[in-house]
Amino acid sequence: MGLRRSHFDDFLAPDTSLPDWVEVISENFMDYGGKPQRVLEHLKKKNIPIISHGVGLSIGSLDSLETDYSKYLERFLSDYKCPWFSDHLCFSSTNTHQFHDLLPVLRTEESLAEIVTKITAIEKKFKTPFAFENISFYGESSLNTMDEVDFINKILDQTNSYLLFDINNIFVNYKNHGIDPQKYIDQLNTDKVIQIHLAGHWDRGDIIIDTHGDHVTDEVWELYKYFIKKMKREVSTLIEWDNDIPDYEVLLFETLKAKEVARSVL
Repeated sequence: MGLRRSHFDDFLAPDTSLPDWVEVISENFMDYGGKPQRVLEHLKKKNIPIISHGVGLSIGSLDSLETDYSKYLERFLSDYKCPWFSDHLCFSSTNTHQFHDLLPVLRTEESLAEIVTKITAIEKKFKTPFAFENISFYGESSLNTMDEVDFINKILDQTNSYLLFDINNIFVNYKNHGIDPQKYIDQLNTDKVIQIHLAGHWDRGDIIIDTHGDHVTDEVWELYKYFIKKMKREVSTLIEWDNDIPDYEVLLFETLKAKEVARSVL
């Protein structure tokens, strides 16, 4: 499950049932002291793996990696011996200006070459294995020359990176853009999927918003089953719940459901 501030006391309580591993939004924890660090040290002593998931690498921009941000992230990955770390296939900054959003990249040969170069630089700078995540998006560019799944496969083929596969995001994009999610899964290079995200969303009627603010829907659970059948193995799966965060027990139950669903399929 994701480590969120509202659950800090639950994680520290001596009688709490802990998840198999936790994911942290790296920007909310790296270079912090106080209670955030105390919770991380507690989990480290309990041998609970900590995965760093960030929003600041801006894979789709040409910004340099030689920044204070990269130094803090590098130290965080080392201090907590993260098995891998991840960020999004997007751009979130340019020339150090932060957009505070995950914006879609152009899917062109030129963009592909730039992103492969950026990910290769990330792999060289950070010794921890790296995974990128497919995002939800709300508009398509007429300049795109590749489907998203083809674009992702080419990045995986040309780098040593892995994929953090967000199943809710492909469902959201399916509803908003008519992308066939099962066909997407059939075409995806699943050998390099290292982690899965599941989440809730808000169906507004005319558009679906990826809110991470509710239970995983039945349709997304069905896509998860479809994916696990194709994989024929368990994959580290996280429930993303970032808004209207429920009690710890509710989120833990949803996490355990993911494990049960995967094992029932297998």
